[in-house]
Amino acid sequence: MTTLATSEVHAALARAAEQIKSAGGADGVVSRKDVRAKLLSLEGTERNLVDLLYRFIDTRDAARSARVTKSDVDAALAHVRTELVDRLDLDSNGLSEDEIARMSDLGKVAVSLARELKAKTAPSAGTTAQSAEQSALTGEALAQKIGELAKGLFFDGYYGTEGGSAIAPFHAAAKLSQLTQDALRASVGLSDRPEHEITRFEPADPCLQGFINVHYDMPEMEPVEVLVRFMKANLREIHAAILGRDDPALGAEHPLYIVGLDAAGNLVGLKTAVIWT
Repeated sequence: MTTLATSEVHAALARAAEQIKSAGGADGVVSRKDVRAKLLSLEGTERNLVDLLYRFIDTRDAARSARVTKSDVDAALAHVRTELVDRLDLDSNGLSEDEIARMSDLGKVAVSLARELKAKTAPSAGTTAQSAEQSALTGEALAQKIGELAKGLFFDGYYGTEGGSAIAPFHAAAKLSQLTQDALRASVGLSDRPEHEITRFEPADPCLQGFINVHYDMPEMEPVEVLVRFMKANLREIHAAILGRDDPALGAEHPLYIVGLDAAGNLVGLKTAVIWT
């Protein structure tokens, strides 16, 4: 088997870390109860990695016990990347099977998830030419193609939104290695005002699947599936982010970004909204 880039393992770990953060409440504290609830919504390797990573974070400082903050998650993520992943890549050319065999259980599960995520976006033999054409698109050109595929579609079916919202392509020039809340805030140019507060930030797979499911047996189902497949084939670390507190004073419509990173590190995807009355 070929070597696996450490960046792909980093991405799998970052995905698990964001799942842990999203389990927490408004106070920024992620309790064991919060994580148990989150694990019920996950499956397979991703569930195992989130569980192992939280346990690792929770035991780093015994004095904190069940109190884990977002800062704890970020600090532990940096440590795991450096000490449990990068340190094993002895020749800095990707992780070989021998190097992976020497990893901890946490590192090995991160490798497994990285491989699964990579396999989901790998082109099949029949679509190699098409995928090569797609992967050449980045930035504004990629956003334009996403806009063409989203034309005439409305977001509905997830986050308790009470009405379908128009979808527009989104692009922000950047050179990001990973997508975090802070990276999103800086790239989009969000302020500290309440309407710009990021109230939800999580991997977009459940949101995108809900988007597909609500159109089941409808004429729009196939275009929605094509749009979602195209995004997953051309973007990594796709996340969903909702802005604005659920406050009547701020209005019923809250911006929703469904965005990921293209091959050049630009932020690309969709901008729509959820409606809460």
